[in-house]
Amino acid sequence: MKIANIVTNVVLAAAVIALFVLHFSGSEKKENKGEHAAVQMADPSDISIAYFNMDSVMSQWDLYFQFQQELGQKQSEMEADFAGKTESFYQRVQDAQYKIERQLVTRSEAEQLQQGLAAEEQTLMTLQNQYSADLQEEGLVKNRQMIDMIERYITELSESTGYSYVYSYSFGGNLVYGAKPYDITKQVVAGLNEKFKPGSELE
Repeated sequence: MKIANIVTNVVLAAAVIALFVLHFSGSEKKENKGEHAAVQMADPSDISIAYFNMDSVMSQWDLYFQFQQELGQKQSEMEADFAGKTESFYQRVQDAQYKIERQLVTRSEAEQLQQGLAAEEQTLMTLQNQYSADLQEEGLVKNRQMIDMIERYITELSESTGYSYVYSYSFGGNLVYGAKPYDITKQVVAGLNEKFKPGSELE
Protein backbone atom coordinates (compact mmCIF):
# COMPACT_ATOMS: atom_id res chain seq x y z
CA MET A 1 0.00 0.00 0.00
CA LYS A 2 2.79 2.37 0.87
CA ILE A 3 4.51 1.79 -2.45
CA ALA A 4 1.22 2.39 -4.28
CA ASN A 5 0.76 5.67 -2.38
CA ILE A 6 4.25 6.82 -3.31
CA VAL A 7 3.67 6.02 -6.98
CA THR A 8 0.35 7.83 -6.90
CA ASN A 9 1.92 10.94 -5.32
CA VAL A 10 4.70 10.97 -7.91
CA VAL A 11 2.20 10.74 -10.76
CA LEU A 12 0.10 13.56 -9.27
CA ALA A 13 3.17 15.75 -8.81
CA ALA A 14 4.22 15.18 -12.43
CA ALA A 15 0.74 16.08 -13.58
CA VAL A 16 0.76 19.32 -11.59
CA ILE A 17 4.17 20.27 -13.03
CA ALA A 18 2.92 19.54 -16.53
CA LEU A 19 -0.11 21.77 -15.98
CA PHE A 20 2.09 24.65 -14.77
CA VAL A 21 4.37 24.31 -17.79
CA LEU A 22 1.40 24.29 -20.19
CA HIS A 23 -0.20 27.26 -18.44
CA PHE A 24 2.82 29.58 -18.54
CA SER A 25 3.90 28.60 -22.03
CA GLY A 26 0.37 29.31 -23.19
CA SER A 27 0.44 32.75 -21.55
CA GLU A 28 3.72 33.62 -23.26
CA LYS A 29 2.29 32.58 -26.62
CA LYS A 30 -0.78 34.74 -26.01
CA GLU A 31 1.44 37.72 -25.08
CA ASN A 32 3.59 37.20 -28.16
CA LYS A 33 0.48 36.97 -30.31
CA GLY A 34 -0.76 40.18 -28.71
CA GLU A 35 2.51 41.94 -29.50
CA HIS A 36 2.41 40.79 -33.11
CA ALA A 37 -1.20 41.90 -33.36
CA ALA A 38 -0.28 45.34 -32.00
CA VAL A 39 2.55 45.68 -34.52
CA GLN A 40 0.31 44.59 -37.36
CA MET A 41 -2.37 47.10 -36.32
CA ALA A 42 -0.02 50.07 -37.04
CA ASP A 43 -1.10 51.57 -40.34
CA PRO A 44 1.58 53.55 -42.21
CA SER A 45 -1.15 55.49 -43.97
CA ASP A 46 -2.03 57.10 -40.61
CA ILE A 47 1.43 58.74 -40.39
CA SER A 48 1.37 62.40 -41.51
CA ILE A 49 4.67 64.07 -42.41
CA ALA A 50 5.47 67.72 -43.20
CA TYR A 51 8.58 69.87 -43.61
CA PHE A 52 9.63 73.51 -43.76
CA ASN A 53 12.61 75.52 -44.96
CA MET A 54 14.43 77.03 -41.95
CA ASP A 55 16.29 79.60 -44.09
CA SER A 56 13.01 80.91 -45.51
CA VAL A 57 11.40 81.00 -42.07
CA MET A 58 14.24 83.04 -40.60
CA SER A 59 14.39 85.47 -43.53
CA GLN A 60 10.62 86.12 -43.41
CA TRP A 61 10.05 86.11 -39.66
CA ASP A 62 9.63 89.73 -38.53
CA LEU A 63 10.85 89.03 -35.00
CA TYR A 64 14.06 87.48 -36.33
CA PHE A 65 14.63 90.58 -38.49
CA GLN A 66 14.17 92.75 -35.40
CA PHE A 67 16.65 90.58 -33.50
CA GLN A 68 19.22 90.96 -36.29
CA GLN A 69 18.79 94.73 -36.24
CA GLU A 70 19.21 94.89 -32.47
CA LEU A 71 22.32 92.72 -32.60
CA GLY A 72 23.74 94.84 -35.43
CA GLN A 73 23.05 98.02 -33.46
CA LYS A 74 24.80 96.63 -30.41
CA GLN A 75 27.77 95.61 -32.54
CA SER A 76 27.98 99.13 -34.00
CA GLU A 77 27.89 100.66 -30.52
CA MET A 78 30.68 98.35 -29.30
CA GLU A 79 32.78 99.09 -32.38
CA ALA A 80 32.29 102.85 -31.95
CA ASP A 81 33.23 102.65 -28.26
CA PHE A 82 36.33 100.58 -29.02
CA ALA A 83 37.33 102.88 -31.89
CA GLY A 84 37.12 105.90 -29.56
CA LYS A 85 39.28 104.21 -26.92
CA THR A 86 41.77 103.12 -29.59
CA GLU A 87 42.04 106.61 -31.08
CA SER A 88 42.65 108.07 -27.62
CA PHE A 89 45.34 105.45 -27.02
CA TYR A 90 47.13 106.24 -30.30
CA GLN A 91 47.17 109.94 -29.42
CA ARG A 92 48.88 109.14 -26.10
CA VAL A 93 51.36 106.90 -27.94
CA GLN A 94 52.24 109.74 -30.34
CA ASP A 95 52.52 112.20 -27.45
CA ALA A 96 54.87 109.84 -25.56
CA GLN A 97 57.02 109.27 -28.67
CA TYR A 98 57.28 113.04 -29.21
CA LYS A 99 58.44 113.64 -25.63
CA ILE A 100 60.90 110.73 -25.64
CA GLU A 101 62.43 111.59 -29.04
CA ARG A 102 62.92 115.24 -28.03
CA GLN A 103 64.15 114.20 -24.57
CA LEU A 104 61.47 116.25 -22.88
CA VAL A 105 61.22 113.65 -20.11
CA THR A 106 63.79 111.88 -17.98
CA ARG A 107 64.79 108.29 -18.68
CA SER A 108 62.76 107.15 -15.69
CA GLU A 109 59.71 109.06 -16.90
CA ALA A 110 60.15 107.60 -20.40
CA GLU A 111 60.16 104.08 -18.98
CA GLN A 112 57.03 104.82 -16.97
CA LEU A 113 55.31 106.17 -20.09
CA GLN A 114 56.22 103.05 -22.08
CA GLN A 115 55.08 100.71 -19.31
CA GLY A 116 51.81 102.59 -18.94
CA LEU A 117 51.16 102.45 -22.70
CA ALA A 118 51.98 98.72 -22.82
CA ALA A 119 49.47 98.06 -19.99
CA GLU A 120 46.85 100.19 -21.76
CA GLU A 121 47.40 98.30 -25.01
CA GLN A 122 46.85 95.00 -23.17
CA THR A 123 43.65 96.40 -21.64
CA LEU A 124 42.40 97.36 -25.09
CA MET A 125 43.09 93.87 -26.44
CA THR A 126 41.21 92.35 -23.48
CA LEU A 127 38.30 94.73 -24.07
CA GLN A 128 38.16 93.80 -27.75
CA ASN A 129 38.05 90.10 -26.90
CA GLN A 130 35.38 90.74 -24.26
CA TYR A 131 33.19 92.70 -26.69
CA SER A 132 33.52 89.92 -29.27
CA ALA A 133 32.71 87.19 -26.73
CA ASP A 134 29.70 89.11 -25.35
CA LEU A 135 28.29 89.69 -28.82
CA GLN A 136 28.78 86.07 -29.82
CA GLU A 137 27.17 84.79 -26.62
CA GLU A 138 24.16 87.08 -27.01
CA GLY A 139 23.74 85.95 -30.61
CA LEU A 140 23.87 82.27 -29.64
CA VAL A 141 21.42 82.71 -26.75
CA LYS A 142 18.90 84.64 -28.85
CA ASN A 143 19.18 82.11 -31.66
CA ARG A 144 18.45 79.30 -29.19
CA GLN A 145 15.49 81.27 -27.84
CA MET A 146 14.07 81.70 -31.32
CA ILE A 147 14.63 78.03 -32.19
CA ASP A 148 12.73 77.21 -28.99
CA MET A 149 9.86 79.45 -30.17
CA ILE A 150 9.77 77.61 -33.49
CA GLU A 151 9.75 74.21 -31.78
CA ARG A 152 6.92 75.25 -29.45
CA TYR A 153 4.88 76.58 -32.37
CA ILE A 154 5.49 73.43 -34.45
CA THR A 155 4.40 71.30 -31.48
CA GLU A 156 1.13 73.24 -31.19
CA LEU A 157 0.62 73.08 -34.96
CA SER A 158 1.23 69.32 -35.04
CA GLU A 159 -1.20 68.71 -32.21
CA SER A 160 -3.94 70.68 -33.98
CA THR A 161 -3.33 69.30 -37.48
CA GLY A 162 -2.28 65.74 -36.63
CA TYR A 163 1.25 65.79 -38.01
CA SER A 164 3.27 62.76 -36.86
CA TYR A 165 6.62 64.20 -37.93
CA VAL A 166 7.71 67.71 -38.96
CA TYR A 167 11.19 68.15 -40.41
CA SER A 168 13.18 71.33 -41.01
CA TYR A 169 15.90 71.74 -43.59
CA SER A 170 18.25 74.40 -44.90
CA PHE A 171 20.29 74.77 -48.07
CA GLY A 172 22.85 71.99 -48.30
CA GLY A 173 21.09 69.98 -45.58
CA ASN A 174 20.03 66.34 -45.51
CA LEU A 175 16.65 66.86 -47.18
CA VAL A 176 17.30 66.96 -50.93
CA TYR A 177 13.72 66.66 -52.17
CA GLY A 178 10.27 67.04 -50.66
CA ALA A 179 6.91 66.93 -52.40
CA LYS A 180 5.25 70.37 -52.44
CA PRO A 181 1.99 69.27 -50.77
CA TYR A 182 3.99 68.50 -47.60
CA ASP A 183 5.82 71.86 -47.56
CA ILE A 184 4.38 73.98 -44.73
CA THR A 185 6.98 76.78 -44.86
CA LYS A 186 4.43 79.52 -45.64
CA GLN A 187 2.16 78.27 -42.88
CA VAL A 188 5.02 78.28 -40.37
CA VAL A 189 6.08 81.82 -41.37
CA ALA A 190 2.51 83.12 -41.06
CA GLY A 191 2.01 81.37 -37.72
CA LEU A 192 5.25 82.65 -36.20
CA ASN A 193 4.56 86.22 -37.36
CA GLU A 194 1.15 86.01 -35.75
CA LYS A 195 2.21 84.35 -32.50
CA PHE A 196 5.59 86.06 -31.93
CA LYS A 197 5.44 89.62 -33.22
CA PRO A 198 8.19 92.28 -33.05
CA GLY A 199 8.44 93.52 -29.49
CA SER A 200 7.84 90.06 -28.05
CA GLU A 201 10.12 89.03 -25.22
CA LEU A 202 12.65 86.35 -26.20
CA GLU A 203 12.16 83.84 -23.38
